[in-house]
Amino acid sequence: MTEYGIGNIGKKLGIKTLLFPVFVAVAIAVGLILGFIFRSGSSTVATYGIPIGLFFMIYPAMAKVRLNEMGRSFKNIRTVSLMVFLNYAIAPFLVAGIAYFFIYAIYTHFGFISSTVASQMLVGIILLGVAPCIAMVMVWTDLAHGNLPLGVSFVAWNSIIQIITTPFLIYLLARTSVTVSPLLILESVLLYLALPMLAGIVTRILLRKKKYFSRVLEVLGSVQTIALLLTIVVIFWGEGYGIVDTPSLVWMVGIVMLIFYFVLFHSGYLTSRKLGHDYQDSTAIGFTVSARDFEVSIAIAVSAFAAYPYVAITTAIGPLLEIPLMLLLVWIQLGREQVMSASKTFGLTEVSK
Repeated sequence: MTEYGIGNIGKKLGIKTLLFPVFVAVAIAVGLILGFIFRSGSSTVATYGIPIGLFFMIYPAMAKVRLNEMGRSFKNIRTVSLMVFLNYAIAPFLVAGIAYFFIYAIYTHFGFISSTVASQMLVGIILLGVAPCIAMVMVWTDLAHGNLPLGVSFVAWNSIIQIITTPFLIYLLARTSVTVSPLLILESVLLYLALPMLAGIVTRILLRKKKYFSRVLEVLGSVQTIALLLTIVVIFWGEGYGIVDTPSLVWMVGIVMLIFYFVLFHSGYLTSRKLGHDYQDSTAIGFTVSARDFEVSIAIAVSAFAAYPYVAITTAIGPLLEIPLMLLLVWIQLGREQVMSASKTFGLTEVSK
């Protein structure tokens, strides 16, 4: 029975994984302090630092992907159909419903915010909910030991689909007509999918037959972790003024985002498991359904809702909260994976007796 104990699961997770929330908290604190001290240069830091950080977060994951596995994932119509259904027929409406309940039934009802701020906050959260992530979702899938080739195929599909669905969903939920620039999506695909993928493919071609290739992947894993922590520092340095300037808005948006991320992830993960998919595939679906494209959301907020400042502020808070929340989901999934592994081991042990 000791194989199944919590202490043993903790040992299998490793000290780095167990302490990672502490590292994230330190990175957030450092970013906020730097943003407070060097606020004048924060926008420049975010403009250049975030793309560089994302590249070094995604590239190590891409170096692990085998092209033949990716090809099979693109043709997995059953799994892709489930992802599309959850991402576009369920997720946006679930996010809007959760946001509407908290904003009007709690925040406005108890006088935390005015009706004007409430309507703008609702639109901001709707913008966060309509477009699935096409960048960092691959990092979360990789860190949680999900099916990375499947996650990459999801990103490719979402890059195409959201150009069509995002304006429609925003009109349906926020009653506003907007256009999503294909160039904005193309830029994200090139920066956060094509370039890291190309670098990963080149790395595999050049080094996969070398004896030290496994060691290279280990080093890249460490690079990914460092890049993630530095990206957190940069994001909170560049955008953390929202926390300083509007702390009450942060906790209100944070509660809504915490709930909708957990609901979205588990609706994807548990539905997938119920339909017979394994942990790896279900984890990829869960993160694809829950992770949001904050770049598209912020761009639409700034261009289409410039006259409503709290829309832009709400969408700007999104990336500040998304990374810690998604890392919390990664941490939960790693624990879930170890429990499942321990359960199988315990079962086999019992059978062999």
